Amino acid sequence: MTLFEYLILFVLSYLAGSLPSAFLILKITQHKDIRSEGSGNIGAMNALRVSKKKWIALLVLLMDLIKGVVPALVFSRLFPEDHLFLLLLVCGLLLGHSFPVWLAFKGGRGLAVVAGALLVLKPVIVAFWIILWAVFYLLIRRHIVASMIATFILPLLIYFLPFDYFSRDVLLMILPACLIIIERHLNRLPDLVREKRLAIQNEEDSHGT
Repeated sequence: MTLFEYLILFVLSYLAGSLPSAFLILKITQHKDIRSEGSGNIGAMNALRVSKKKWIALLVLLMDLIKGVVPALVFSRLFPEDHLFLLLLVCGLLLGHSFPVWLAFKGGRGLAVVAGALLVLKPVIVAFWIILWAVFYLLIRRHIVASMIATFILPLLIYFLPFDYFSRDVLLMILPACLIIIERHLNRLPDLVREKRLAIQNEEDSHGT
């Protein structure tokens, strides 16, 4: 492939990822702007927090997964042996979701759209990812922190697995995406700290009374 072809396919991946599923669904179903409520994140968890409807959150999650699945299905069949494009595909989808041009480049964290692409490209990675998340969520009970830890460990797990199971190309494909996802989660840490302090303060006040 030429540089121009890589660029075109990256742009198409970005545009596919940039479809603001949660924003559109909340606008259509409840006439709410998800960006101005809850955490402001345009993802399934904030959709649940804002809408108070599980079916809306599940619909957002499904749409975000599909945003990753469809481009991965199409492009991986067109260029099955092109590892560079697979890297650009995953990163393009993630950047589109996290920085959508339609919403002034303020989007979500990208877990679902990347998981959707990996379900097509390397489904076993998604299985590892879910297991890691579930373990740390059960230990910590904070989905944001569990997501960060699982995303941090995932490339390390791939690196130390036997080469005949995961090649270096797979690590190259997942590592930039994991770094971007972690960065997108970091901005929620101050809010978590404030929420924890508020909970402790409320508990102390209740004991005081």
